[in-house]
Amino acid sequence: MAGSSKKDDDTNSVRSDNDEKVKAKKKQQASASETMSFVFQSGTQTTILLFVGIVGAMGNGVVYPILAYLFSNSFSDISSAANNGLAQVRELAYTFLIVGVYALVMATIQTGCFETVAYRATHNMKLQWFSALLRQDPAFFDVHDVGGIASNVSPAANRYRRGVGRKFGEGIQFFTTGVGGVGYAMYASWKVACVVLGLTPVISFMGYMVMVLNQNKTKESTKAYSNAGSVAYSTVSGIKTVLSLNAMQTMIKKYKDATQEAMQIATGTLWKMGFFNGGMLGSFILLYCVLCIFGSYLLYNDIQDNGCDPSAGNPAVDTCSNSGPDVFGAMLGVAFAAQGITQVGSFVECFAAARVAAFEALTAINRKPGAPEETIYHEEKKKSIDDSTKSATTGKGSEQPVGETAPEQRIKAVLPQYLIDATSEEGKKPENVDGRLTFDKVRFHYPTRPGQQILNDFSIDIAAGKTIAFVGPSGGGKSTVVKMLERFYDPTGGSVSLDGVNLKDINVKHLRSMIGYVGQEPTLFATTIEKNIRYGNPSASLEEIQEAARLANAHDFISSFNEGYQTQVGDKGTQLSGGQKQRIAIARVLVAKPKILLLDEATSALDSESELVVQEALDNVLAAQKRTTVIIAHRLSTIRNADIIAVVMGGEIVETGTHDELMVADTGYYRSLVEKQSKASASRLDSGVSSSFGSDKDLAGLDNTETVGKGAVLEFKDVSFSYPTRPNKQVLGGFNLTVNKGETVALVGPSGGGKSTTVALLERFYDPTAGSLEYLGEDIKNLNVHWYRDQIGYVGQEPTLFNETIANNIKYGAPDASLDDVIEAAKAANAYDYIMAFPEGFDTPVGERGTQLSGGQKQRIAIARALVKKPEVLLLDEATSALDNESEAIVQKALDNLMTLKNQTCIVIAHRLTTIRNADRIALIDSGKVKECGTHDELMSKQKGRYKRLIDSQTRDASSAALGIKKTEKDSEKEAEDDQPDWEKEVEEEEKGAFNVSRARKLAAPDVGYILIGSIGMIAAGCVFPMWGLLFAETIDLLFRPTFTCEDGNAQILADLGGYPNCQAYWDDLADSLREDSYVVSIYWALVAAASIFGNMAAFYGFGWASERMNKRVRDSAFTSLVRQEVAYFDKRSVGKVTAQLQEDAARLHTFTGEPVRVFLIAASSILVGLALSFYFMWQFALLAVFCIPFMAFATSMEMKQMMGEDTNDGDANEGKDSPGGIVVETLLNITTVSALTMETERFADYENALEAAEPHALRDGIMQGALSGLSMLIQQFINALQLWFGAWVLFNNPDTYEFRDFLVSNFALMFSLFGLGAAFQDVSDRKEAEKSAGRIFYLIDRKSSIDPLSEEGKKLE
Repeated sequence: MAGSSKKDDDTNSVRSDNDEKVKAKKKQQASASETMSFVFQSGTQTTILLFVGIVGAMGNGVVYPILAYLFSNSFSDISSAANNGLAQVRELAYTFLIVGVYALVMATIQTGCFETVAYRATHNMKLQWFSALLRQDPAFFDVHDVGGIASNVSPAANRYRRGVGRKFGEGIQFFTTGVGGVGYAMYASWKVACVVLGLTPVISFMGYMVMVLNQNKTKESTKAYSNAGSVAYSTVSGIKTVLSLNAMQTMIKKYKDATQEAMQIATGTLWKMGFFNGGMLGSFILLYCVLCIFGSYLLYNDIQDNGCDPSAGNPAVDTCSNSGPDVFGAMLGVAFAAQGITQVGSFVECFAAARVAAFEALTAINRKPGAPEETIYHEEKKKSIDDSTKSATTGKGSEQPVGETAPEQRIKAVLPQYLIDATSEEGKKPENVDGRLTFDKVRFHYPTRPGQQILNDFSIDIAAGKTIAFVGPSGGGKSTVVKMLERFYDPTGGSVSLDGVNLKDINVKHLRSMIGYVGQEPTLFATTIEKNIRYGNPSASLEEIQEAARLANAHDFISSFNEGYQTQVGDKGTQLSGGQKQRIAIARVLVAKPKILLLDEATSALDSESELVVQEALDNVLAAQKRTTVIIAHRLSTIRNADIIAVVMGGEIVETGTHDELMVADTGYYRSLVEKQSKASASRLDSGVSSSFGSDKDLAGLDNTETVGKGAVLEFKDVSFSYPTRPNKQVLGGFNLTVNKGETVALVGPSGGGKSTTVALLERFYDPTAGSLEYLGEDIKNLNVHWYRDQIGYVGQEPTLFNETIANNIKYGAPDASLDDVIEAAKAANAYDYIMAFPEGFDTPVGERGTQLSGGQKQRIAIARALVKKPEVLLLDEATSALDNESEAIVQKALDNLMTLKNQTCIVIAHRLTTIRNADRIALIDSGKVKECGTHDELMSKQKGRYKRLIDSQTRDASSAALGIKKTEKDSEKEAEDDQPDWEKEVEEEEKGAFNVSRARKLAAPDVGYILIGSIGMIAAGCVFPMWGLLFAETIDLLFRPTFTCEDGNAQILADLGGYPNCQAYWDDLADSLREDSYVVSIYWALVAAASIFGNMAAFYGFGWASERMNKRVRDSAFTSLVRQEVAYFDKRSVGKVTAQLQEDAARLHTFTGEPVRVFLIAASSILVGLALSFYFMWQFALLAVFCIPFMAFATSMEMKQMMGEDTNDGDANEGKDSPGGIVVETLLNITTVSALTMETERFADYENALEAAEPHALRDGIMQGALSGLSMLIQQFINALQLWFGAWVLFNNPDTYEFRDFLVSNFALMFSLFGLGAAFQDVSDRKEAEKSAGRIFYLIDRKSSIDPLSEEGKKLE
């Protein structure tokens, strides 16, 4: 069978191929070997680089244990410099330089190798993953969420890259540091090491929590405000619905509730963040507290016992067995080890994420042809209301009947055996195909609905070259037949054959290349017209492409574009009209010269004239070459000439024959379908009553069609209008129309003529650029906007529902409506019965944008929502055009009832003219004017009338040439204007000009109390760093306090030492002094630790509350202002951009309020105190240190970022359309089109090229990152060497002025204050971006809407 064999089967499979049913939850991580397989598969060179990188990481990892040794021994040399000279210090300085160079080399090797390995492995993973996804059968995407996969490929790959790249190297590096640090500590002083190790769990826990909190800070903030963002997105994406319903206050309340909840979540963790941030420093400080007490204990005991020297700096006195360098070295070794082990936790976390990403990729990669059937079960959990809704809304087509308790209820899907591989070369490739198609007792159910049989012994033989049309009710199996022919699925029973050959035996790609498919909603890709057509046949010449376009009636309109075939169609073809997109899709099919043509509702979504032009293109195709053609159609008038018509019901063919044969057949299924459609049209004709337009005069070219009556409700008076985004393109010009009370007026005409624009003006989404629109004789500009819109009810083609219950969605029309009002509206909309059939009734959730409901159900809820407000005027804009026949009939019945009652004045826009024949008046609108107006009969009596031509265009024998329809469509609204303004640039300039730094700084005025609390805490936290340095110096002074030479009986020596009677007295006094000083210093250490904890808690609490309170105020104000804006504001801005900026901009404004205060206070308190101490104790050294500050600050800030884990992110999943991620999303979301056109090879090539282009300098960047990481250590060690030498030089040359302690305090007070400087600037925002954000916020808040729905101004008519 084609595509059924296994090729190069991977032995490392994520799941067991022997398990036919997976009853347990699948593991969510790949094994370590599976995760690293992408590395080893990338080639020998990559594997070698991996091992070189490991060696580099281990080499880099021993740097800190080496430094622990050097630092612990350096103070002995410095303390003795005044007596012993600078030779040893100079040698030590050179050693530090050597370590710095060594660290630079090791870090460069480590990071460079691992980044290169990660790049190659991720590149390999992406290509394998995308290739595997392209070859999967549609059943795979039925079971696995295609949208989720598409949006996850790039972020998952980024997580994988981080886990096997830099973080992998750091894991080895820091593990080596941990092992080496502990090893050196045990070597230096096992007693001190064991005591200090007892505190490492506390240090590691605090450090880990800080890392986690910092890494998750942005993610948690985004998550906290996700509900607010969701409300904003729903509001902006459905802004016309929100405005038409006057639902602004409802949305504002929802948004404020969401921001309130988000603020509570965000502020609820402030104490925790403050505690752990302060506790991390505090736990390190406690190390020194323990070191002071226990280390000093060891030293003074030795001093008392044998008079040894703890400093190891006096060669004339024996060094203590527990010396100062040993005790200090053990402490440093454990401290470095604790820091290293903490970072290993970061690696474990990142590698776990990489394993999850690898699992997701291998799920597709390891599913190879031949994989057995797999039953997937729902997770065991309590049934939710959403589950009930889904069951209820799918009716008899649901997967499991409501109330069924059998074990089968837990089945989610049955993934069939994997036999359909579009990339396989196996299978027959017949060159000559006649086109005979045979279905032989075919049975089939979809993978996600195993309990619902779609095709049941479906059998039919389609002769070669014949045209067959499948008709019947929705859900009968018609579209499934097309999917069987495309071999998107295989039958579960029976067979489908082509010219007697089972489709399973034909090569999948070859089969699909012989078939041309045109669906209802064509998918175009975001590239040029030429490339879109060429996707049908990559080897086609330009002449062949143009020939296909001519045959598809597309060449003329393509040539009318400035760029011709090089015109960009936009994302999903948004730059083209529906008819244009459909004809390009037809050309794309024709360029491949298919042997079989499949047409699935190819014209149903188009207006009359576009449908006619596209239908002619299809007729041309059918006439040009005799080929087997399969048509699926709801509009039966389009298939009357088919050779065979087959009626499909319940998965079976119940009738076959020609139109004439079936109209007289005894079974009568087809006849019943035809009669239903005819009856619907006839009933509308028969119900047409007297018209309020009483004249039969010729209206061709009419400029003024107003009907003046005493009951005039709405009146257009010489209205001219251009959309704000297209000011040079006039849509309405001299438009006149009067609508009387209780009247139904239908607006018809070609696309782009101005019909929908009249509705936009009636809703007052825009105001006329000239002329006036009056309601009850009053210019609507003089009316209160909110009151006026309450008089209007609006139902569009694609209703926007919100992710709430049915009842709440209906109540959007009238928030104060009672349940009885809601029920009454539902009954009037013909929705009550189906709502009550749901288990939850009116409390049934509709899902995001109403996805849990069918099109007809959504539309009826939208009608009920419009009716519950009891509007005076009802606007119906293509309210049924997107529905199938049955749904349309139900919705149309509800609308007909409303129009018949005459309770509302109705204005109807329709393409299907049969739906509006009973209107009191019909106005034909074209080129921005009313061209004709009258009843249906009056307008049909005009032999050359435009309305009559529209009616005739919907007959089966109509032609565009006979009706004078232009195919170039130069008047199409979709055609771009060359001289339109650059709105994006104009908007950016307006928003930029609104920035005011003084105003930005005043935003936090209401939060001054919180800022004061935070400031006190920040000063305390800032002072911790220099005080840490001061006490660090005192501790070293304690540990390195020398014991001088003493001889009993030598009166001079004893006198020089202080007049002691003997050496033991000197040693006892020295030990007592050391003990007492250690207690004092330890107390100070504890106080500094407490100051760190409480200072950070106060700082996080104060500044956190101030920031979040301001954040909420700004968000609420901005959102309130946003919903006040007129629609033109949103026309100039994309939905995604508006909502994303609303989220991001408010969060950035703390740059001008709390952030500068925080940064200044911690930096100032840390640096100023550090400088003061440094200059006081040794001003010469302080001058050098000040010179080194910028370099040391740069190096320490880089190191702290690495330690805090802030150098990582998942990258942006929302990449551009030409990026690798964009191609993945576009391809997978349109996988059916890709498969039908056999575009797998082309899309894979596009993806591979995009990957190469995305990171052209990946290898160089990896080496640069490594060098930069090593440079940090080189700078630090160079400065350490310089400062140690210079400090010793000052001591050597000024023995009477300075002591060793002076150097220590001057050095470490300033050095540690730099850590405060690094911490201060760690989270500083980008100032330029913050200014842009502030400008946008101020511009929005200050912007006065020209049509303000929340304004109290304007008249409210009685």
